[in-house]
Amino acid sequence: MKTQQLAVVGMLAAVAYLLMSVVKFPIIPGAPFLRYDPSDAAGLIAGILYGPAAGVAVVAIKDLLFLARNPYGILADFLAAATFVGVTSWVYLRRSGTPPSRLLSAATAGIAARVLLMIPVNFIILRLQFGMSPERVAGLLLPAIVPFNALKSIMNAALAFVIAMPLVRRGIPRAAL
Repeated sequence: MKTQQLAVVGMLAAVAYLLMSVVKFPIIPGAPFLRYDPSDAAGLIAGILYGPAAGVAVVAIKDLLFLARNPYGILADFLAAATFVGVTSWVYLRRSGTPPSRLLSAATAGIAARVLLMIPVNFIILRLQFGMSPERVAGLLLPAIVPFNALKSIMNAALAFVIAMPLVRRGIPRAAL
């Protein structure tokens, strides 16, 4: 990674940390432990500009700063966000077409990957963190866990789109693949 890219990744990790610290609220009734925060957008912007490794690095740095507070929740956040950011930015950088159409198809792939991964992950994490039985977790899948992961990803992809597309159109640094 070049010095400029490293600096941008560091700044985006700091932004992600601040966003996760300050902006968080529940979006699924009945599951207040599932809170939206816009921090994944910072990782996705890094991924769009510099590639999946940069995006996942932003997520990893942000989550390392939170690790001592809530290890189970942060592990779940890392797995979800790294999957979403990594898959979305990887697909985005390999697709042809206009940047908006590439981001739409890439985000669709990233959302699907996140939702599918978080189904089994939540069986483990919710058991460890809250002592939930597998039956209770299964009862939360369709009404809470799947919609939460899809909505959080959609909202963060939209935010990243609004911020990153003007940068991409101006030719702001692209990943060297």
